[in-house]
Amino acid sequence: MSDRHESPNSGGESASSGFSLVAVLVFMLIVSAIVVPFAVTAKSRLMIANNEVEQERLSLLAEGLGNVVASELVGGSGAKTLPLDSTPAACREGSFSFDVRVQDHDGLIDLNAADDQLLALGFASLGFQREMAQALAKAAIRFRDNATLFAGQPRSPVGPPQDKQAPFESVSELQEFSALASLPLQTLHAVFTVNSKRGTISADRAPNRLRAALAGASSASVTEAPADASAYTVDVVVRRDGSGITAEAGFIIERSPLSPTAFQRVARSPVPAASALPPVVGAAGCEVLFGAEAARILRGWSS
Repeated sequence: MSDRHESPNSGGESASSGFSLVAVLVFMLIVSAIVVPFAVTAKSRLMIANNEVEQERLSLLAEGLGNVVASELVGGSGAKTLPLDSTPAACREGSFSFDVRVQDHDGLIDLNAADDQLLALGFASLGFQREMAQALAKAAIRFRDNATLFAGQPRSPVGPPQDKQAPFESVSELQEFSALASLPLQTLHAVFTVNSKRGTISADRAPNRLRAALAGASSASVTEAPADASAYTVDVVVRRDGSGITAEAGFIIERSPLSPTAFQRVARSPVPAASALPPVVGAAGCEVLFGAEAARILRGWSS
């Protein structure tokens, strides 16, 4: 019968090995608890950084394309190919889509030059009833004109708390009127301007909202479009398919006094968020919207 001998240290070695294994596992859990969130955070930050870079790239592209459209408008070619009543036009290159909206300011109502009848039509197009639209028109004229003309007349409750007694410098000043304060600036810009310098409006250049109000009105202020537009609003939206990344650029331009074929930006335009824009039905070629050279560059950039 053979005797079985065990080393007196074998139990201690097993316990020590078990403790070491537990310690290693605990250490790995601690490292995982630190490293995994860090890795996830780093990945998220990288994605955010990449999206921010792409957003900036598309924003610069939208600004550049807006300049291209502006150059075509003052040069004459854009006015022949693009709708001038804010009707959207679009084109595609690769996974990118481009929306363009141009508004001739001769199709808008100038706050400083229009009479009370034309101003009332503009306010009516915003949904105000006739009496309120007329009251707003009178308040706008009182706001811009010399106060002595209205001496002794009570202040309208729909107007601003004080009269400026000077021309409107911006459409945004309409938001000082109590009845208009809640209207988005984009909505006001779709009807009024301070850049046409004309007391008339071209019905064929008016956006749909305003055109509907003009259709039922008889006014000597409603005319055909003049040969040379005084100002344009140019809005450009760039989208990348499937990414949710969009960029918008919008500004108001006038012909430069230094050159009949150059333009100057006179103000930014409140471009609507791309997510709020209605889908564009159909699309033109990018050559039509931006010209052959710009379309060729876009084609190479998006490939």
